[in-house]
Amino acid sequence: MFPVQLSRVPAALAVVALAAAAAGCSGGGGTAAQSANVSRAAPAHAASVYTAAQLRSALLTSVNGVRPVAPATAGPYGALPGVTATKRSLSGVKITPAKCANAAGTGLSSGKFSQVPATVVTFRFAAVGASEVLLAPPSSMLTAALSHQIPAGCSRYRATIAGKTYTYRIRQGRAPKLGDAATELNVRATGASTANIWTVIYRSRGLVGAVTLIGPRATKAAVEALTRLAYQHAQKSLA
Repeated sequence: MFPVQLSRVPAALAVVALAAAAAGCSGGGGTAAQSANVSRAAPAHAASVYTAAQLRSALLTSVNGVRPVAPATAGPYGALPGVTATKRSLSGVKITPAKCANAAGTGLSSGKFSQVPATVVTFRFAAVGASEVLLAPPSSMLTAALSHQIPAGCSRYRATIAGKTYTYRIRQGRAPKLGDAATELNVRATGASTANIWTVIYRSRGLVGAVTLIGPRATKAAVEALTRLAYQHAQKSLA
């Protein structure tokens, strides 16, 4: 769900596949549009159940003895370093057909989540990168976090990055039973390089969580197992 960059996966390739799932990218609009979204979202912080600091304390601190690659970051969702990096990386990428620019996203790709308290941590397991994101949207936005659907005709699309063309295949399917609702997304990119990305996103009691795996050995079973672990830890920490 968050751009985890591995040496075997070109950053731009991974970012396109993760664009909407990873961070508040609307898939269109310039600075003025983004500013408008941030302005509309401003009240979200006051209505959130948890602060960004509380969310950070609920993140996984190790997985099978593996520690995060860097300290967790917390703050407004739209200001997290990985979110801003994703926006920059999308510059100059051409999606065909254009209507599929946001196909790989979740409801979190909407700019209205920009000011929502959030936190993120990343891990690396050999050839697989992993991330956990936690957000605390106001109750009025919780359902929207999982509302994204793949546009008709966009289960496959092409992206041209630095003169190289890649084909993306997207599948949205049933996720593990977690909290109030959950959804699962798989994005596979093929071309000069390949990327395989699995994301599970859930919502529960004022919390939205998302876990993403990216890498040639990322699997459905692995992302579901890690999401269950992350969900149980977050629920216990925030109880």
